[in-house]
Amino acid sequence: MRCVVLLACTLCCARLPAADFEPLVLIRAAAQKQVAAQLGGAAQVNAASLDGRLHLPACGSALESSSTSPNVGTAWSVAVHCSTPSSWTVYVPVHVTEHRRVLVLTRSLPPGTPVPLDAVALQERDVAVLPMGYLEHAEDAVGKLLRRPMAAGAALTPDALTAPASIKRGQDVTLLGQSASFSIRADGKALSDGANGDRIRVENSDSHRIVEGVVRGDGTVEVGL
Repeated sequence: MRCVVLLACTLCCARLPAADFEPLVLIRAAAQKQVAAQLGGAAQVNAASLDGRLHLPACGSALESSSTSPNVGTAWSVAVHCSTPSSWTVYVPVHVTEHRRVLVLTRSLPPGTPVPLDAVALQERDVAVLPMGYLEHAEDAVGKLLRRPMAAGAALTPDALTAPASIKRGQDVTLLGQSASFSIRADGKALSDGANGDRIRVENSDSHRIVEGVVRGDGTVEVGL
């Protein structure tokens, strides 16, 4: 496995006595500790073995390390750095797994389908390979609508679900405008469907002015003053 090493020292590493080399096990440990600290205790972290021919001057201070979250949750690259007496940096690949019981579909469902209780189950999965997140409780999914078709065995993610509309297009609603000192109510008509928290367009029944507001439930749409 190739490791990129940046050396800023005049000392020829190959000629150093073995005792003056930084132990590779300490470099791997520093990389693992860095990722474990970012992910928490539930994750299993394993730094890749380093090439035994890699001879780096022994570090005179505590090893420093840094990393950024990867695009895919399993593969990390950790920069382990020494600043004195010689400056060097080695990039250590780190693999992450984290097994949890997550909510999956037990049968395929088309988009727009309310998720029924008998179509979900908890199964153990490696959540490090679920970059869009996951759900752990049936109540977080049951009754919500699928945004896209999903196959049996697929892990349900928050972005795959949407709440059912609490206001339907053409429904009579109450427009609510409020500030710290007063509130105003007016009759209106919804111009689109919307679930709680959604922004929808509404026509004021008196002025016929079209405004945007946030669905607040009980047929109420909150608009700005």
